[in-house]
Amino acid sequence: MAATVRISATSRSLLAQLAREAGTSMTVVLDAALETYRRHCFLAKAAAAYDTLAADPTAAADYRNELAELDATSADGLLPYAP
Repeated sequence: MAATVRISATSRSLLAQLAREAGTSMTVVLDAALETYRRHCFLAKAAAAYDTLAADPTAAADYRNELAELDATSADGLLPYAP
């Protein structure tokens, strides 16, 4: 379903330039940019959650212990990761 969205003249020019350079449509470039931004936001939230976890030594230790328990169930024959 097509929709109309207002963007600045500068953004439209940049979108057109990127589409020309990629040899594709502005819609394809915009879709790719939005997906990249969605992934960026997801990873930023994940990083913030890990920062929160790391700030709590007890919670961080519990998390590491839980990971160690889960790793023991893999039975893949690989040696444990040692940083």
